[in-house]
Amino acid sequence: MTFTVDSSAWIEYFAGSNKGKIVKQILEGKELLITPSLCLMEIKHKYLLEKQNYQERIDFICQNSSIVDIDQEHALLAAEIKNSYKLYTVDALVYAVALQQKSTLLTSDGHFKNLEQVHLLS
Repeated sequence: MTFTVDSSAWIEYFAGSNKGKIVKQILEGKELLITPSLCLMEIKHKYLLEKQNYQERIDFICQNSSIVDIDQEHALLAAEIKNSYKLYTVDALVYAVALQQKSTLLTSDGHFKNLEQVHLLS
């Protein structure tokens, strides 16, 4: 199975929370993991605000998942998603990557509740 990992799932993983333990099991299960490049920005931003080291976390993500850049196809699909599901722009872009990659979005973000191809960590 292939998972697109949202920034919220990575943050749970690094926090070692119960939700993060699910991410850890998936990571250790050798599933194919994809991370939208936009999530790297969100993760770095969070840790910069908290004055925490971000580089090791970013390096870990890049070593353990395939980074997918946002391109024209993702952007145009995200516009349709944003319109249909009333998601924030960043969330629509992340979801567009998951759909384009035919993967399951792994997230703890409740904005994705009830959408197809989403595994909401709980």
